[in-house]
Amino acid sequence: MSFPLKRTSATQNFPFPSENETVYENPPCLVWVPIKNVKEYTVTVKDVEGKNVLNQKTDKNYIYDEKLWKSGKYVWNVIADDGSERGEQSFELSDKAIEVERPDAKTVFESVPANVRPRHLFTKEDVSSLLADHAQDFEILKRNVEMALSHGMPEPPKYQHYGDALPYREYFGMYRDYCDRDLIACCLMYALTGDKTVGEYAKKLLLTICDMNPLGPCSLMGEWGDEVGLSNARCLPAAFDMMYDLLDEKQRKYVAATVAVYAKQCEKRIKKINYPENPSNSHVGRLPAYLGEAALVLKGTGVESEETLISWLDTALDIYNGIFPFYGCRDGSWAEGAFYSTSYTKWFLPFFSAVERFSGKSLFTRPFYMRYSQYLLHFCNARYENHPFGDGYWCRPTDAEWPGFFAQNPYRVYAERFGPELARQRMKEVGDTDYFRLHLLDIFLPRPEKSMENALTGDAENCALFSDGGFAAMHTDINSEKDICVLMRASRYTADSHRHADQGSFALYCGGKALISPSGYFGRQYGSKHHFEWTRNTIAHNVALIDGKGQKKDVDAVGKFTYFDKEKRLCKMDLADAYEDVKKYERTIELDENGVIVTDIIESDTEVSVKYPLHTLVEPKADGEKVTVKRDNCVLTIEAVSGDMKLKEIKDEYDVDLNAEVPKEYQVTMPQQYHIYYEAEKAAKHVIKVRFSVSTR
Repeated sequence: MSFPLKRTSATQNFPFPSENETVYENPPCLVWVPIKNVKEYTVTVKDVEGKNVLNQKTDKNYIYDEKLWKSGKYVWNVIADDGSERGEQSFELSDKAIEVERPDAKTVFESVPANVRPRHLFTKEDVSSLLADHAQDFEILKRNVEMALSHGMPEPPKYQHYGDALPYREYFGMYRDYCDRDLIACCLMYALTGDKTVGEYAKKLLLTICDMNPLGPCSLMGEWGDEVGLSNARCLPAAFDMMYDLLDEKQRKYVAATVAVYAKQCEKRIKKINYPENPSNSHVGRLPAYLGEAALVLKGTGVESEETLISWLDTALDIYNGIFPFYGCRDGSWAEGAFYSTSYTKWFLPFFSAVERFSGKSLFTRPFYMRYSQYLLHFCNARYENHPFGDGYWCRPTDAEWPGFFAQNPYRVYAERFGPELARQRMKEVGDTDYFRLHLLDIFLPRPEKSMENALTGDAENCALFSDGGFAAMHTDINSEKDICVLMRASRYTADSHRHADQGSFALYCGGKALISPSGYFGRQYGSKHHFEWTRNTIAHNVALIDGKGQKKDVDAVGKFTYFDKEKRLCKMDLADAYEDVKKYERTIELDENGVIVTDIIESDTEVSVKYPLHTLVEPKADGEKVTVKRDNCVLTIEAVSGDMKLKEIKDEYDVDLNAEVPKEYQVTMPQQYHIYYEAEKAAKHVIKVRFSVSTR
């Protein structure tokens, strides 16, 4: 049997490190493509002198050492028990690599104080410093509590068997307000102040939620959808810990047993898909943290044996010490896009913080977490009116469709710990909010005792390439209110999950206003006809269709950046693999003080036509072949410089309506978008140059 060198499915992890790659964590987690029916692998790592640094067997498709290595060059190999061999590959461990101390389950568990409550998010000794450090956040929390006290108790879901009940999408959106928002706000207020009135309300809400059967529609196992179960698995451990002293003995056992049920569901679901081998499932990717949190808060309750709790903790820590995060890349980017990054980088923060306090070892000391704030600077700027790429690019913190999911202040924790300074400024600029909508569990976390200084984050720059995730950003002046910015995607992550068939697409901004943007929405919900047949497809983005066809959606439909020059503000992308029957598709994007030039070179074995879609958020005006888009602070002029491009039409409708096949009572209204289409007649080779001139006013 041959050893697979490339992924065979988009669910699998990427092999790491690749040939001649420079590695920035010490010791690294080595990953390879698993082989079906293989039960054991032997991994060898040798230094330049041929000495064994690692020679170890494992039943997993990844491995990490417990001791530090010296910087320098290494050769590694993987041999399967069926005799197949991956072959030797070289990599270099940078002298700037972060030294990773990986916490182990037994040590962490034994360090948890059994008789201290609360202990998970913080202890009573932390309260005075937390209130001093978070005075503004505490004022917002007060408004949350006022809202919760007048909101009442949730009703159980009935969409599983009542025909006239609130449907799944509408119910879980409402349920988050009760669980993720109201319950946690009141628990926090009680834990921080001891306010008994709020505490009694929180207890009633907690017990009401526990009264909802954790099977059926409240289950994590997904027969009727898993969102309610995800909220409970996320919130109940911390709520139980904060409310512990207000619960009597029977209530403690009841709530603890409910937490345990959800923990077992977390473990079962992680194992069901073999998450370490198939880490692309974004919902299952949340569960290791919730499983670990349950283990920490249930210590001393007697509802599960210590052996079981330690095994849960071991499962969680092995994932976070090893292959996690799949969508969070070593360059700091999040492959699912800015919108999803702002929540998926928060789900695990309470667990990470607890592990750090109990063990003295930090799960944050890995390249993604240290570099993530750099990605935020370019792709999660609160001043921008949308945030490409992927699902939810259109959402903002107060968005009516997904309130709070573009998390309150995504810079929190990451900018505080790792900078750069501009990220800390942006964190402050995010500003006040009327109330916290979703993410409350990471607000009142104690600061780490150890300094988190590192050599990886770097300074903020006008141009940044995130090659692992497949993103790039170029600005004329990232600090200017008149900054012209172009964002681009060309990625090894293909069009599945929350990503689109948009390899090579770009978005253009001036002062945060979108001039060229992605288009489309979820509509009523993820998976709507509009979402699947418009938003996720190439025609909804700003890259060519070939003979009327967009990009593929299989595991090989990738794009890549082939050249990036920060000084010249120029990048090149290879997009050929994303299309059928295209021999070459090279896209070059150049930014200057007057806008952007996009040049496409497209070659095929036969003559093909090119459709060139562009999308805007305000109505464009045509003047011959030129198109003008006017915003408050600038004017964009689009002109095809070469390539025999003709302006075919400007539309204010989608090919698939926003509410297609949606019952009238659940139809949604979203801001209008506009669609510009240029076309070039058939040719075996196209050289298309389009100038996007931007003038500020």
